[in-house]
Amino acid sequence: MILKNAKIILEKETIENGWLEVENSKIKSINSGLTEKEGIDLEGNCLLPGFIDCHLHGGYGVDFESGTTEAYYKLSKLLPQEGITSYIQGSVTNSMENNKKYMKAFSVFMNNWNNDGAKCLGIHMEGPFISPEKKGAHELALLENPNIEKMKELMELSGNNIAIVTYAPDLQDGSFTQFLLNNNILPSAGHTNMTFDQFVKDYKIGIRHITHLYNGMSEINHRRPGLAASGLYYNDVLCELITDGIHLHPDILRFTYEIKGYQGICIITDAMNAKGLADGEYKLGNLEVIKEGMKVYLKNDGNLAGAGATYDHNVKTMMQEIPNLSLNKLIYMTSINIAKQLNIFDKTGSIEVGKLADLTVLDANLNVQKTVVNGKIVYEK
Repeated sequence: MILKNAKIILEKETIENGWLEVENSKIKSINSGLTEKEGIDLEGNCLLPGFIDCHLHGGYGVDFESGTTEAYYKLSKLLPQEGITSYIQGSVTNSMENNKKYMKAFSVFMNNWNNDGAKCLGIHMEGPFISPEKKGAHELALLENPNIEKMKELMELSGNNIAIVTYAPDLQDGSFTQFLLNNNILPSAGHTNMTFDQFVKDYKIGIRHITHLYNGMSEINHRRPGLAASGLYYNDVLCELITDGIHLHPDILRFTYEIKGYQGICIITDAMNAKGLADGEYKLGNLEVIKEGMKVYLKNDGNLAGAGATYDHNVKTMMQEIPNLSLNKLIYMTSINIAKQLNIFDKTGSIEVGKLADLTVLDANLNVQKTVVNGKIVYEK
């Protein structure tokens, strides 16, 4: 497959008018100028590495708690319209009985994915090992301290497909953090009221990821600096940001970018099952929520409960709010940083010869025109 007449966005440079050759699911060559070879004319649109959302719970009526392989396939097929080529399926706090059922169904889905949508890279397990003080939209009665034995059981049921675990590091002695690292699972601090000093203990063990910075965590307080301060302080800690224009004030978004830079942030949606659906009442796990536009909140207290925005919307918000942000820097926050964090950058995350052809085509207004996964066009506008 030839993709031609494209503005190709690379890590360090931009090919203003070039073409790209794909063979056997991988990028065979990257070229500048015109070509007379037959191919797909991208009409001067931008060709970027495919977006990787490491924290989404669902959308279009589907989430992890749908509990069927059919539902998981549906989500995989619909996500490319947002420019997503890879994602990590988020779960919310649920009963152990339900989690066992969901994990089994998800394992079947992962083993039988047919290259007909976005690639799922595993599960982002958010809860139940989180703090009651910062539970957000998680059911209080089901929360518990990090438990290695339960973690082992869930890992086995999932077919060892758990990729990230969000937990409160202050509720364990460091052994849970070490266990995750030993099993190639990315530990992520979130939904915790921990102090800066408490984070340092697990930072020394190896934690380098923070779940949706500012949301569901101890704040930046000048007498009790919390997890948010830790995320800003350490340059090598990657911070998720929900850039939907709702979860973070624009000034906080700019403030964070000034400190962390484009190499310290990964854009996420934290989207739940009502994304892409009409406004109304829905469920997030066992909790009732209300969707109004792109805002989703708990029915009982009005607190935010996941999100209703698409990934391409969050990309547009980031480009709008950060002055002079180039696409070369944007792709670090959508693709490169998280690919490195997940140790898959040798395979995907940037446009390089030999890597998988996971690509997103955007027009001048950042609207998704095409999405390519493993060298196959899986979405066209």
